[in-house]
Amino acid sequence: MNEKSIEQQIQSLDDKLSESLEHQKREAIFAEQANERFAKNIACFEKYYPDIAKSFSEFSVRDDFCIHVTKSGHGNFVPKDCGAPLYSDDPIAQSEAQVELNIKKPVYCATDYTSYETNEDDERIHVRYMRSLSESMEQIQEEKEPQLGSLPAHFPTGIIFGIGLGYHLEILFNRVNFEYIFLVEPDLEIFFASLFCTDWYELIEQVDERGGNMFFQLGADTNTFIKDLEVLVERIGAFSLVRSFCYQHTPQSEVVQLIQQWSREYFKFQFGHGFFNDAITGLSHSIHLVEKNAPILTGNQSTGIDLSTPVFILGNGPSLDEAEAFIKANKQNAILLAAGTSIATLYNKGIEVDFHILVERPYSNYKIFGDIVPEEVYKKTNLIGLNTLYPDNIGRYKWAGIAGKGSEAGTFLLEILGHTELGKGIPLIPYCNPVVANAALSFALYAGFKNIYLFGIDNGNLLTGEHHSKDSIYKKDQDDEDEEGMLCLKMDGKYLPANFGGQVETNDLFMMAHSQLESVIDYYPKRTVYNVGNGAKLTGAYEIPAEELLPLPTKADKSAQIESLKADFFTPFNVDKINDELVGVKGFNEICDHILSLAKQPVKSRVEASELLMRQARYVYSFKNTALNHLFHMIKGALLYYHCPMLTLLYTYKDEDFTLQSYQKLNDLWQGYVSEMKDFYKDNYREKCDLGKD
Repeated sequence: MNEKSIEQQIQSLDDKLSESLEHQKREAIFAEQANERFAKNIACFEKYYPDIAKSFSEFSVRDDFCIHVTKSGHGNFVPKDCGAPLYSDDPIAQSEAQVELNIKKPVYCATDYTSYETNEDDERIHVRYMRSLSESMEQIQEEKEPQLGSLPAHFPTGIIFGIGLGYHLEILFNRVNFEYIFLVEPDLEIFFASLFCTDWYELIEQVDERGGNMFFQLGADTNTFIKDLEVLVERIGAFSLVRSFCYQHTPQSEVVQLIQQWSREYFKFQFGHGFFNDAITGLSHSIHLVEKNAPILTGNQSTGIDLSTPVFILGNGPSLDEAEAFIKANKQNAILLAAGTSIATLYNKGIEVDFHILVERPYSNYKIFGDIVPEEVYKKTNLIGLNTLYPDNIGRYKWAGIAGKGSEAGTFLLEILGHTELGKGIPLIPYCNPVVANAALSFALYAGFKNIYLFGIDNGNLLTGEHHSKDSIYKKDQDDEDEEGMLCLKMDGKYLPANFGGQVETNDLFMMAHSQLESVIDYYPKRTVYNVGNGAKLTGAYEIPAEELLPLPTKADKSAQIESLKADFFTPFNVDKINDELVGVKGFNEICDHILSLAKQPVKSRVEASELLMRQARYVYSFKNTALNHLFHMIKGALLYYHCPMLTLLYTYKDEDFTLQSYQKLNDLWQGYVSEMKDFYKDNYREKCDLGKD
């Protein structure tokens, strides 16, 4: 070994020793700062997010939990079951580069508002204004104006997938002011580590000082992410999500799965808001149903019911035919609920049902049901409907009971009456829309039944072409002009997995119905739901071919159980006439006038326009869960259906002058919509839905 080699080795050892000493110094400095930072962060979370503070003050970590200190003096972390740390030796420089890239080449979520389909003969206020909105948006698109490239300094919403150790957030928030921030982190341990690495107390106070809104979804997974987001958005409004900047910070597979789920299920936040004409007819129908003394769902149990008694929920899908023999052989030992037009299908099959389930508001549906089966069939059948139902329906049946539907103006009027007349509120059956099968399953589960069979609840068309039972009122060949029967909803190229493999073709409505069915099944654990036949697979339900169903055991006196269900769950209010002051015409006028006063204020920038929309929305949402809750629901849907596209428009095009000119066109329509709602409400809150009336 030569002298030079020895000197090199000595120098190398000296360098390593120096580096080790420097690293020890960095670790000591970081440890002191990190502990102080953690204490400040927890104190801040206790003020703003007390549940998070409590969870992470008591958080337990794995034995090998360790925050490593990088050469730059910052913390780094190796997640569980991951072979590499989250960051390089300089997490700040790495995060700065990532933020810069995402700002220059942003990923946006947006909705196409040019394709609102309406019947040209439908002259209801909402439909007319949505038609005008869609036409205006289409005209704006035809201008072919350049769209935003890089992320502007102000933007409605940021959805951050992967909080990591939080280094990117301070950089991003200093560059962009978001009205709404959603922070999604599936790994709780990573977030716990971030409390030692990032000054959350400064970030939170920065967002608060700006008047922003920041929401955490910690421990999110594909089972909870969208569900939790739906609950949150129902509380704060769908405008909080419709124009979103999407940012992926960390690469874990769990984060990627959440992004993929968001992409698939974003459609859920684009419609289903309710709207003015539906709201006012729902209010009117609720008033009429009470004054007709229809029993209202008020109870939650009955001692006269054997909850193990099977319940058959009978839809109109092609899989109903597969189970026809089983239904006929076992109908005396189960309670049969016919969903919507399936009552005609079952009549054609010679199957009598115990309850018919209805939800629709329009006169046209009332008329159709009067035509599709003989009058005497209804006289032997009980009805369960939602309070949105066209009220004249109830006179057809042996007995009729009404359940409250959530997020409806009429329902909150019923709640007030429940307290004043009966001394108690009314329960709301969950996830009971958008189609009648949702209401049927929701009620059966709410009532406590433990064994439920779904027949013909297919949520789409079979790929072989069948769309309804062979005995239904619908045309088998929808393109055959000579065939008798009704046209059915078209599917639009969306697909759901089918029981036993394959797919069913579906559309947005049935996608939502399918999601709601899964949600209500999840809401009531420890129940058994059989999804019979080859329709769409339902998470939480047992898929089973009809030929594998076992005969049902004999049940004692089904009729007595039905009578107990009716008597113990439903109560008439015994109100001859509802006091019109409860309807709140004066309050509605004041709300509309204030919205108009805000909408008419001039704006000079997209930021000012966005803030003006926010002020209107916050004003409307201030009435939620107050004595004027029904007025909130009267106007909420209209606001969402207009504000969502207006907000999207404000942050779509580069040219601000073009944006504001286009915005003003929509704003003029919005003012017209609000003015017509105000004028219509005072004279029509007792008018039934005449859609389809000659």
